[in-house]
Amino acid sequence: MSIFNDGSQTKEESRRTIIAVVLSTVIVSVGFMISNVLFPPAPVEQAQTSTTVGQAVTAAGAQSASSVVTPLTPAKAPAAKQAAPVEAVPAPAAGGDLASLQLKRHKDQTKPVELIVPGEKGANGISLAFGGYDAAPVKELMNATWLDAEKKTIQFSRTLYAKAASGDLVPFTYRKAYTFRDGEYLFGMAVTLEGSGGAQIPLNSNGTAYTLSIGPQIGPRFDQLPKNADYRKYILEVNGKKKLENPKAGSIQAIKELPSWGSITGKYFSFIAIPETPFASFSYLQGQDPQIKQTNSMFVSRPAVASSSQTDKYYFYFGPRTNAYLAKYEYADKNSFGLQSMKLEDVTETSNLLGWLESILKFFLNIFYKLIPNYGVAIILTTVLIKVLFFPLTKKGSISTARMQEIQPKIQELQAKYKANPQKLNQEMAELYKAENYNPMSGCLPMLIQFPLFIAMYNLFNNHFDLRGASFITGWINDLSLPESVWNFGSFRLPFLGWNDLRALPIIYLVSQLFYGKFTQASQPSTGQNASQMKLMMYGMPIMFFFVLYDVPSGLLLYWIASNVLTIAQQVVINDMLKKRKLHLATEPAQAARSSTPMKSAGRTTVKSQPAPAKPSSQETMGAKVTKWLEQKVGDAGRSDGAAPGKSGKPGKQGGRKR
Repeated sequence: MSIFNDGSQTKEESRRTIIAVVLSTVIVSVGFMISNVLFPPAPVEQAQTSTTVGQAVTAAGAQSASSVVTPLTPAKAPAAKQAAPVEAVPAPAAGGDLASLQLKRHKDQTKPVELIVPGEKGANGISLAFGGYDAAPVKELMNATWLDAEKKTIQFSRTLYAKAASGDLVPFTYRKAYTFRDGEYLFGMAVTLEGSGGAQIPLNSNGTAYTLSIGPQIGPRFDQLPKNADYRKYILEVNGKKKLENPKAGSIQAIKELPSWGSITGKYFSFIAIPETPFASFSYLQGQDPQIKQTNSMFVSRPAVASSSQTDKYYFYFGPRTNAYLAKYEYADKNSFGLQSMKLEDVTETSNLLGWLESILKFFLNIFYKLIPNYGVAIILTTVLIKVLFFPLTKKGSISTARMQEIQPKIQELQAKYKANPQKLNQEMAELYKAENYNPMSGCLPMLIQFPLFIAMYNLFNNHFDLRGASFITGWINDLSLPESVWNFGSFRLPFLGWNDLRALPIIYLVSQLFYGKFTQASQPSTGQNASQMKLMMYGMPIMFFFVLYDVPSGLLLYWIASNVLTIAQQVVINDMLKKRKLHLATEPAQAARSSTPMKSAGRTTVKSQPAPAKPSSQETMGAKVTKWLEQKVGDAGRSDGAAPGKSGKPGKQGGRKR
């Protein structure tokens, strides 16, 4: 049997189940009545009862002014409680805490990802304490029982005593049951408190019956990872809206509202605690541990119990922080627990403005990965696609830069002429741009358009779950979601920087960026203030980014390096196109001059006068030289054709006839 509704029963099946339960209850009750009449039970000695009860009692250690759960021994057990009808509990077998949770499909190197990281005092995981967040958790062993044949639901139980306000010890049964389902990162947990003989359970420690603590660290362990490789955030869902908390280190952060769920979220995995209804209060604590350094704990507190029986149900999600897994809890038919409208996707990181662009980039990245199952290659191919799509804009920006360089002397002349009159200078500059048919924004527009693309790329490669553990070059770049390393310094760290590894990708990035700046410098204005700005951009910015990007994921640096190399290749092509354009513009005036040369009369034949052949420039391309050679040959042929008739005497005589 399961303590949670799986959302799969029909109304007819539910009706049959109810009928079966009622009939079973009637039959069992009648059977007990007949058995008691025919075979009355033998009397039980008082000492035997007290001994059995004493062996079953255990301690939680929770102390408060109004209630307490304490250990008892046969000698200390009060006589009134010894005679209480408490069922003897078999010898305990397990503790009932969730101390380890591993994800088989996801690896940390060769081992499955462990999502519960123990601290110095050992694993806590999900534990229960009677009282507030600072109460000692129940550590004693409990009795374990499978509740179904498939072994998907396991229950732990134990008999405890709670101290009432009068000082009397009231026995109650504490049960904790877990329900797991195949194909789910979410599981259920039910906590049942049941007073013996219908007695009210006096569990009230400053308004709290018990507290579930989750911690001390939700994995995978991140204190050993490089800076920016992982993090922990605290996200809640309150009244249908996402809320982020930022608790101060060392201080408990209590949430005033009653959230629908609360989470501790890392870069790639999330832990989400979901009460069946918003009845529990949440609090967070960020602390320190000698073994794991930073701790991140979450506490879920149940209000005081004022009844003889209480069952609280919770759901817990331990799994990937991806929409693909979290979206299934929006629809009851998509998950085996029948949950809906949970809005668990609010724990994911998406850009409100550029989320659509990230989705497009992720789509192409996954397409290339299907073609070549290597995410490093997929990143490079995605970069190639981007460069091809944006080549027209890059070309336009380069042409605009060349045009700016051509009219730079005129701009400097205007700046010198109207130095004391800025308003007139702006007016004359606008007239110059209009006369030259030049738009000063045409050079900036391509960069402005590509800037959102870079931001989307950064978010994608910094958060894309599939890049976690994805290898590019085995032995060097083993995980594209982490910085690569060619040499680890051990316990030594570089002063001021704190670096513990020598990384190759940041150095390759720096070289590629400097080479790109040097290569493109010739096409940029290089006089006056612009020269200083260009030197700062060419040398200062790459060096600054070298330090900023030293510890970023290797997948992001791989994209940037590939982008630099492809941009250099594009610039080679664009520079050749600009050179041809410049030659074409230089030859146009000469061709216009030749077409406007006055005609000379040679008898009846009119011959165009030919200018002296110009010396070929050293920068002329082979095609331009061939074109000039052909034009010269055509001109020579025209002159020879015009001279031949003169030699025959007919046209020549007519043209040279005397008056």
